[in-house]
Amino acid sequence: MQIKLLMKKSLWTLGLILATSSFVSAEAPFELKKETRIVGGTKAPRGAWPSTVALLQTSKLNQGNYKAQFCGGTLISSKWILTAAHCVFDGSSAKRVSASSITVLLDTSDLSYGGVKYDVRRIVVHPSYSPVTEDADIALLELKYDTGIRTIAVTDVDVAIGKTAMVVGWGAMSKDESYFPDKLHEVDVPIVTRSVCESVYGDEFTQNMFCAGYESGGKDTCKADSGGPLMVIENGEYVQAGITSWGIGCAQQGYYGIYTRLSRYKGWIDAYKDTSSEGGSLFFLLLPLALIIPVRRKLKAVVK
Repeated sequence: MQIKLLMKKSLWTLGLILATSSFVSAEAPFELKKETRIVGGTKAPRGAWPSTVALLQTSKLNQGNYKAQFCGGTLISSKWILTAAHCVFDGSSAKRVSASSITVLLDTSDLSYGGVKYDVRRIVVHPSYSPVTEDADIALLELKYDTGIRTIAVTDVDVAIGKTAMVVGWGAMSKDESYFPDKLHEVDVPIVTRSVCESVYGDEFTQNMFCAGYESGGKDTCKADSGGPLMVIENGEYVQAGITSWGIGCAQQGYYGIYTRLSRYKGWIDAYKDTSSEGGSLFFLLLPLALIIPVRRKLKAVVK
């Protein structure tokens, strides 16, 4: 799921302004830092998670899907991918990337075999997203064409504390990030109380986040798992409750993975996934809200 080093305040002062645009215009190649993959998990059965997708750097497609993969996501409607906002920011320049610089790989759990590639029409980042704090770490990718592939529902209900959740991804399988698999992996993690997460992460842990994992470590998302789903069973089916966002290290004792709290964003997601770019955008309605949200300027060591 992506881990960023400590960032200087000056690097991010324009972060919120960059995040308030509904469309991406930059066309330059980008370098995304791989910052999160599954640690302590197992290989997912073939076909187990059909809605899970891999985000690929278009510029690296000639090197193969394995080299090009940098984040995950989920298909939530025939044309919309749900992912983390920080996945669509260039890790070296702190700028948003272009829609053409990302290719989505669907319908496979193996980066070395099968699947179908789709071009991205546009990228929509939540107007409240802050690259400084990773608050509101959520974005949508609209594909150019309908897929016809099975989607996953997004829940508007918070997951109960202690409930076991499933996270999946193609991220690093070791704490030292020395090995990245080509096959999708999965691991189960329990939902942790807000008080525990606040004691670990302080005020960087906001109301738009929740955390999951083990105090003893050992199981977690890691480098390049970012944007992938945290799923729980609801009425006999898996639904998505979170997006892999950030954390300190991978599977470290005393630290937990942080996930975007999707119950806070269900309405925003639905407003987009039921429309297309031809039908317009809600951006101009949401922009005034983005402009009044203060930018928090604290340093932090994060992101998966």
